[in-house]
Amino acid sequence: MLKKVLLVVSLGVLLATMAVASAGCASSSGLTAMLARVPSDTSSLEYVNAKALRNDADLDDLYDAWKASVDSRLDSHGIDHNDVSSCVFGTGPGKRFTLVTGRFDLDEVRGELDDRHFDRDEYRGVEVWKKDTGWGYEQDSDVALMGDLIILGNEEGVESCIKVIKAGNASWLSKADVNDVANRLPGGVWVSVEREWAGLLVGGLEAYGLSAKKLDSDTLKIAGVAKFEDEDDADDALDMVENLMELQFRRVDVSQEGLFLEASAELDIDDAESLFQGT
Repeated sequence: MLKKVLLVVSLGVLLATMAVASAGCASSSGLTAMLARVPSDTSSLEYVNAKALRNDADLDDLYDAWKASVDSRLDSHGIDHNDVSSCVFGTGPGKRFTLVTGRFDLDEVRGELDDRHFDRDEYRGVEVWKKDTGWGYEQDSDVALMGDLIILGNEEGVESCIKVIKAGNASWLSKADVNDVANRLPGGVWVSVEREWAGLLVGGLEAYGLSAKKLDSDTLKIAGVAKFEDEDDADDALDMVENLMELQFRRVDVSQEGLFLEASAELDIDDAESLFQGT
């Protein structure tokens, strides 16, 4: 029993911690499109609708926080943050990838990559720039240019996304638990989806997600969904998750519907700015 209580505490803490990093408004279709581009063994994914942040004056501070967290990576690959529509960061076993959508000056990107000693190559018909890091470390050693989509990451991460997009390999949408959570999760400018083996060990937990959208000029609406293997596991987690979320948010409500826990809460936009940095 003690072990189960501790695991449920971990779930509540993580729901609360991740949700305060949320912001804005976006469509769930953008998230679905990204889920369809990443490999089936993805363990975690974070989605940011940069365009929605950029176009909402009430979210200026959150947009500035996002820019500060990504500018150095984007600049080093010739990508202007103003050209970015959406951005996804994902991880999986041995994989790390960032998908960036928007309208890009690809000649400028190529020039920057060439200046930084990347070599132009090809993988499954896709233009890929690679950097030989030797014994050093490069966060994004591979860069795939696919028109309005740029993929950054390590070799395995970038190539696994290309195999999904170009070769028809199974995407994360092929996982029923991920699909079930994503379908119940409202769209948001920041959305996170994870599977239970992504570092969260809660009895019976299969997958969970969080999102946020603007409720009014001062407030974010937080939503969360968690799917469990059976209804008893979901029921056991409900009260603890609600109590822990109340430490961070206002107007918290957590309800159970069969295998699912669904949470709603509110967060002041001013309280989300510093926590949005580093996403």
